[in-house]
Amino acid sequence: MKNNTKVYAFIILFSCVIINKVNADISDNLKNHIKYLASEELAGRGTGTDGNKKAAEYIVSQFQKIGIKPWKNAKNYFQEFSVITDVQKESDGNMAAIYSPIHMSELNTTIGYTPLSISDNGSAQGKVVFVGFGISSSADKYDDYEGVDVKNAIVLVLRGAPDLDNPHGTIMQHAGIRSKVMNAKEKGAAGIVIISGAKYPDSLMPLKWEQGGKVEGMPVIQISRIALEENIQNLKILELEKHINSSKKTYSKEIPNSEISFSVNLKQISVKTSNVIGYLPGTDPTKAGEFIVCGAHYDHLGFGGEGSGTLSGKNDLAIHYGADDNASGTAGLLELASLLKNRPLSRPVLFIGFTAEERGLLGSAFYVKNPLFSLDSVVFMLNMDMIGRLTDKKINIGGIGTSSILKPLIDSLGKEFDFKVSTTEDGFGPSDHASFYSKDKPVLFFFTGLHSDYHRPSDTWDKINYEGETAIIKMANSTLDFIGNSPKKPDFIKVKSSPQAGQSMSFRVSLGITPDYSDHPKGMHITGVRDGGPGGKAGLASDDIIIKLGDTQVKNVYDYTYALGKFKAGDKTSVTVLRGPKEDKEFVLQVEFDAQK
Repeated sequence: MKNNTKVYAFIILFSCVIINKVNADISDNLKNHIKYLASEELAGRGTGTDGNKKAAEYIVSQFQKIGIKPWKNAKNYFQEFSVITDVQKESDGNMAAIYSPIHMSELNTTIGYTPLSISDNGSAQGKVVFVGFGISSSADKYDDYEGVDVKNAIVLVLRGAPDLDNPHGTIMQHAGIRSKVMNAKEKGAAGIVIISGAKYPDSLMPLKWEQGGKVEGMPVIQISRIALEENIQNLKILELEKHINSSKKTYSKEIPNSEISFSVNLKQISVKTSNVIGYLPGTDPTKAGEFIVCGAHYDHLGFGGEGSGTLSGKNDLAIHYGADDNASGTAGLLELASLLKNRPLSRPVLFIGFTAEERGLLGSAFYVKNPLFSLDSVVFMLNMDMIGRLTDKKINIGGIGTSSILKPLIDSLGKEFDFKVSTTEDGFGPSDHASFYSKDKPVLFFFTGLHSDYHRPSDTWDKINYEGETAIIKMANSTLDFIGNSPKKPDFIKVKSSPQAGQSMSFRVSLGITPDYSDHPKGMHITGVRDGGPGGKAGLASDDIIIKLGDTQVKNVYDYTYALGKFKAGDKTSVTVLRGPKEDKEFVLQVEFDAQK
């Protein structure tokens, strides 16, 4: 008996040594992956940049090293598509003519301006009307367009928002330049000139691409405040702004005896980028058509700009290394691929490194529209995004309500790995799993939470909890082991829930839909509709194309969010959609908005 005890003790000790060695190997591999992906050489992995391409090539090299091959009908690992990343002036014409229609010699001058990327191409000419901050907000009982006629006029609009004493108002929701341009368009203006007031330096903003692209039919430029005042008599912009802020009321007015004429001619710059896809066959031929997708996005923000400084409100133009977001998830994808290669599942697995997630889930949206094989063959999707900052063993796992097997599985594994697991049932969310859930696929989303380095240059490799991420990878592996080897494929449940974190958080109402952030030639494509939400009750369906909400023409998600900001709980309006195989059948549905939860 004593000898047997010694044997058992030796086996336990040996097993512990093996486990510790495996954990150390995974941890070291994670560190090597993340140090490279979040290195200065890759310069933040911005979509379409050299760093982004190097990251994709690195994923391929690791797949090859592990023994993960491309999908059998694919020529290589790359699924390429184009993304608009920049905008440039097509010509050098950037002088605005300012003159008096009555006394041509009185003003008759030209001054420099910069077009803004949301501008449509074309010329604009008309009388000049100062419309304050260019905001119309019924919730704040504030409308800069009240009492002035801007039909076919050039409107002067201040950046920012007025100082109102209304803590429950929504004025800042309308402060974005896109919202101001949309408002000017709906009021009938011929063009819009953005000017800086006291809160902003009187320098011209750089011409750079912004998500959402142009506002059709609206030429948009920025002119220096000082230059305008030097060339338009009796125009005192800071005094007008001060009057608005001190009175808490609008102070819009036509500028007499003055007109402005300008033109914009821009071209969009597209780049190629790629999802990276590896394939691991399953061991059971009877399950060869039941695929599991394991994904993580590998792109980040490059040098920052739009999307940077989300928590600080700053715009940091420096390398955004993106160690946690999402070199951590990409490294986890590679280590899962290695573990599963050594112990394959009964079901086949696709490992996908998604690109352009930071630009609106574009990579995963492109994949579900252009799958390597029918999406009917996908039975489950696991997504890892920001899994490198485990603190106090707390992990967030989303999507547990999307299949009946997931909650008991996660409960069990959470205890096994000694995690403090917080869960959400919803399969929607601000990462790539949402694209699959919108196609009725059960999903799980592993995430260790936001932190002060989120979308900042300070998200660096040395702040990653490598031991913690190792434990997460092992839990993810156990999750895939259970689902990939179960006799039955997971069922799918469409979750009834409140809007996802990050969607319409600043709005008082929601349609309860998931918009497609990628461009569509006809309008805004819907990828998912929540059961029980206002859109679902109105009859909206996945793959509908919204072309109008209320009185607002909708071309993309930014037009949609602008329109959404006009409504409050209890409001009723119409939503016009296109549907059908050719997206050519128009339907007008009536919707009543619920309050945001």
